[in-house]
Amino acid sequence: MEASASPTVPASLPEPPWWSTTDVALADRTDAWEAALSDNFRRWQVPDRVAPEFNARLRHRDVAGLRVVECICDPCGGRRLPRHVSQEGAAYIGVQITRSGRESLRAGDERVAVGPGDLVIWTSDQPMEFTVTERLHKVSLILPWDDVKERLPRTGRFRGTVLDSRSGIGAVLYSHIESLASQLEDLEAGELSAVRRATVELLTAAMSCRLEPAPRGLSLQQLKRVQDYILDHLQDETLTPGSIAQAHHISPRYLHLLFGKTGQSVSAYIRQQRLERCGEALSNPSYREHSVAEIAYQWGFTDPAHFSRVFKQHFGHPPGHCRR
Repeated sequence: MEASASPTVPASLPEPPWWSTTDVALADRTDAWEAALSDNFRRWQVPDRVAPEFNARLRHRDVAGLRVVECICDPCGGRRLPRHVSQEGAAYIGVQITRSGRESLRAGDERVAVGPGDLVIWTSDQPMEFTVTERLHKVSLILPWDDVKERLPRTGRFRGTVLDSRSGIGAVLYSHIESLASQLEDLEAGELSAVRRATVELLTAAMSCRLEPAPRGLSLQQLKRVQDYILDHLQDETLTPGSIAQAHHISPRYLHLLFGKTGQSVSAYIRQQRLERCGEALSNPSYREHSVAEIAYQWGFTDPAHFSRVFKQHFGHPPGHCRR
């Protein structure tokens, strides 16, 4: 295949503008701050008037189903009441890293103090409160809760947690979000889906140990090994539940029991992962000279009509839409 003389490189994303209280009249700052919080984090209420000298800045970027919000604010407070939660649609999950400053968070019956370097994970399907006690600079990553929940074992309701960001998976996740916030404008369109997938996988890994009791640890390890095997063999069109079970010396029935913990069948998991790889390739300029059928075949889809149908069901638009 002959390479083009001047490959097209997508332009970088423009840097998002800052919203600031300095652009708002003093008398309107409390209401404006409440509206800014609600626009970025769903419905929040600011119960007390902010101080006359209160200053806050906020900006966000929405990419590939993720929202990255950077917020800097003086001491203040806010809350999400049960009626706010009940009036909203699908929940989201938030991952917050604190660059500087301090605040107190309450989710359900749990209250935690948050300071520089802390990493907090929370969900929007419960009442919450925050109190900023020292000028705060934080970055929050927000994505649909269903995208993460479907990858977690069914072990009860997740209420939120604080992770140690100094070592282990917490340190990796903290660095990932920090890098994502600073490098977002430099990512090309074809890279965003891969970054999103890596983000969800990291977040799932960080949360799994907080959900799974010790007696079921071995089955979780087995499930992780099977999922890794599937990801390594996605391009093999002969990949089936039977071949996967045989490769791991387990019965097909036990394989389906392992995936039952995630609420997703083995076949559905394979199809979802293949579709996501196809979506990434179709939106990547490097694959412009490959037809939709070639990309589908590369990732294990042998019937173009079937591929187009399941792709549209998964993404809400036909494969060709990714190339417009």
